[in-house]
Order: sequence, then C-alpha cells, then structure tokens
Amino acid sequence: MKYLISIFIALFLGACSQEQPQSAFLLEAEQMISQHPDSVLRMLKPYWNDSTMTEADHALFGLLYTEALHRTGLSTESDSLILASRRFYEQRGDKPRMARALLHHAIVLYRQQHPHEAVLTMKRAELISKNTYNPEFKCYLYTVLGDVNDNVGNYPQTIRYYKLALKTAKQSQNKEWRVRALNNIAQTFDALGETDSLKYYTEQAKPYTQGIDGEIYATYLTNKGSYLLHKNKRDEAKSLLLRAQQKAPSDRAANLLANIYLTEKDTVSAALQWYQLVNSFSPDVCINSYRQLIDYLTACGETNYAAEYSKRLNEVYQELYQRNDVASIIALQTQFDKQQKERHQYQTTIALLSAIILLVLITGTLFWYNRRRIDHLNAIYLESMKKYDLTRKELTKVRRQREHEIKENSEQLKPIVSRLHTTALKGKHATNEDWDELSQCMYTLSPNLQLLLSPLNAKEQHVCLLIRQNFLPTEIAILTMSSPQTITNMRVRLLKKLFTEIGGAKDFDTKLRTFE
Repeated sequence: MKYLISIFIALFLGACSQEQPQSAFLLEAEQMISQHPDSVLRMLKPYWNDSTMTEADHALFGLLYTEALHRTGLSTESDSLILASRRFYEQRGDKPRMARALLHHAIVLYRQQHPHEAVLTMKRAELISKNTYNPEFKCYLYTVLGDVNDNVGNYPQTIRYYKLALKTAKQSQNKEWRVRALNNIAQTFDALGETDSLKYYTEQAKPYTQGIDGEIYATYLTNKGSYLLHKNKRDEAKSLLLRAQQKAPSDRAANLLANIYLTEKDTVSAALQWYQLVNSFSPDVCINSYRQLIDYLTACGETNYAAEYSKRLNEVYQELYQRNDVASIIALQTQFDKQQKERHQYQTTIALLSAIILLVLITGTLFWYNRRRIDHLNAIYLESMKKYDLTRKELTKVRRQREHEIKENSEQLKPIVSRLHTTALKGKHATNEDWDELSQCMYTLSPNLQLLLSPLNAKEQHVCLLIRQNFLPTEIAILTMSSPQTITNMRVRLLKKLFTEIGGAKDFDTKLRTFE
C-alpha cells in the first residue's frame, strides 16, 4: 500500500513539474519584467542555448525574452519563440501568461505587416485579461491597443484605450505608467486639435514628472511645447522641444521643430528634420516630410534629388494603397467588439432563461409540495372533525345522562329534606339512614362537594350538608343533637379549615352554599 502511495505522489509531482516552471531565475525574472526589462534581457542571455530546460521553463523563457525586447523598444523578426510559448499556455489554460503571450505575439505579427491577425490576437488578449487582476499587464496591453488605433487614426478608440491604461496605472500606483498614459491622452487630443484637453492632461501629468527622465519626460515636454505653439509662444515651445529631443528624439518633436524652423524661414534646419522624418512610422508625418523636402530641394535647384524623393513618395502611396489596412483594422475591432457584445448578451439571455426555468421548477415543486401538505392537513382536519363529532356526541350523551341523574337525585333529595325538616320540627334527631340517604344524594349531585368535605368527620359533614340545604341553625342543632352555640362555633371553625378565611358563621354559610 505504501509503495502504491509513493508511486502516486511521484506521478503527481511529475505532472506538476510539467505544468509549472521550476527555474528560480525565470520566476525572479518574471517578477522584474515590468520594471526592469533591460536587466531581464541580461539575465536571460546566458541561457539562450540551455537544452536542460523543461517545456514549461522553455515556454516562460520565450515569453520573458520577447516581452523584455518589446518593453525596451526592441523587436524580433521571427515569431517562433513566442509562438511556442503561446501554444504551450493555450494548451495548459494558464490565462494570465496566455494573455501576455498573445499580446507579444500580436506585436511581432504587427511588425511583420500582418495587422489583421495582430489586432485579432490583441483583442483575444484583452478578452482573456478581463477576468484577471494584473494592472501592470493591463496597462501595457491598453497602451499597445491605443498605439495601434492611433496609427490608423481611430482616435475615439485610441482615447478609450489610453484612459483604460490610465485607470490601471492608478491601480498599480506606478508613477511612470501614469505619466505615460496622461502623455498619450494629451497627444491624441493634440492630434484632434482639442487644445483645452491637451492642456488639461499635460497639467495632470506635471505633479508626477519629478524623478522621471528619458522618453516619458521627453513626451511630456513635447506636449507642453505643442500647447505653447497653439498659444503662439514659439520661443518657449522651441526651447522645450529642443530639450525633448535631447532627452529622447521623437518624430512628433522633430515635426514640430521643423514647423517652427519653417516659420522662422530657417529652411536648412527644417530640411534636416524632414530628412529624419521621411522614415517615420506614421504615414501622415512621412508623407508631409516628403512633400516639404521635395519643395525645398526644388527651390534649391536640386531637381535630381527632388525627383528621387518624389519617386519614394509614390512608393509610400503605393504601399499605403496596397495595405489599405486603416479602415479594415477599425472595422475588424468594431466587428470583434460587436461579436463579444452579442456573445455576452447571448450568455446573459441563457443565464436569465436558466434562472427563469429554475424558478419555474422551484415554484412548481413548492406548489406541488404545498398542495400535498394542504391535502394532508385537510385529511387531518376531516379526521379531527370526525373525532370531534364523536366526542361531542359522547359528551352530549354523558351530559344528558348526568342531567338525568341529577334530576333523579334531586327528586330523591326532596323527600329526604322534607322528612328531616319534619324530624327537626318534632324535636327528634336524624337517624343514620337519614344521614346516609342525604349524603348519597348530595354527593352524587356534587362530587366536588364530597372532595371538599372529605377531611371532616361525620358530624361536621352532616352539618355542612344541612347548611347546603338551607336548614336553620336550630334545626341543625336538633338533628345533630348539639346546642346552637356548638353549631355556630363549628361553622366559624370550618370557615378557616375549609376556605382558609376568618369570619363569622354566616360567612361560612355563604361560602359553602355558593361552592360549585
């Protein structure tokens, strides 16, 4: 038995080891990935060709390596590593890691010019992450989705995702992520020409910029400079944009600087910015830079160079025409959201119908149970009524029999009482036969009286019976061969003995006669 248990435990531990990564350095790297992706890259590099990794470790390695690349702004051309991680977590049902693997696979697909598959994969990651609590990942996910929509000019969705990123950044209490989210929202409103919103979100970011440097602070400076340009404060804006370019060069800051130089008639400096911007990832910035640069070269008499850039501009147009992914990506997201909404409504409807069916079943069961209980109670009631009728008939019979007996006894009592009155009138005492007949009749009429008088002796009982029949004390004295005073004293004494009261002889007579 112990041997079988040992085998079972070994198999169980073996199964667990296949599901969860065991390498301590991978688990440590996973804890660091959101804050220090560059350190994670350095940690993972020595293990690139490690053949001793388990399947779970290899899957986590691929996920962490790809995620670290993306978080540091780098990319990879191949999706084989992250695809293996994605498939592993899909098979195991590890939703938190599966959502991360889907997102980073989508980023690779997007950079491989597969926007439709990339967006659908991102939406799947969003759907899975809704039921998990991981504000750090959700902030990153919503930022990426916001960037994708920003690239295709879908600004309502862009703002929605950036605001979701801001919400999750507040939950994680990460200052850098909060500033990044506020920067992105402000930048989007700037693209929409909503200057007041640009100012509002830029000011919201200001308290959190202390201690922040690099790209995030550069974007904050760019937003601030753009707002100053809207207010015609060109010199202040130029100073901020130059600082931003020193912190972290960006296409947006370069484009704003080019516009400032063009306003200042410094076409040479503007042209330097345009040369950089022709390689911009944003089609609008790229096309505008080509146009400005072609006009500049034409004005300078560099017609050959102008023709070359015109050719490149046509290639950009051709590429955009062939891709034609802007409207389709927007439609794809709309369709996906609609399908998820319909699926949610369908699930809600099924849940409501199930609840209604369950309620009907419970109601039917309760009705059936209560009906049976009512029938049972009715049967008990009918049986009780039958017993009640029988009991009532018996009681009526007993009552009538009792009344008949009382009537008979009363009829029998009258001649006895009359005879005793006659005996007293003649001055004679009552015989034993008289007392027996009187006692039998009166006790039959009132059993309670017999119980009351049971503690008394025969003479005391005879006195009490005569009092109940309204005999005078003198008559009682003659019949019992006693003096009237003795009868009076006895009555007083019996009042206390029988009724525990103190009073006169008449009080005793009243008590005794009214006793039921």
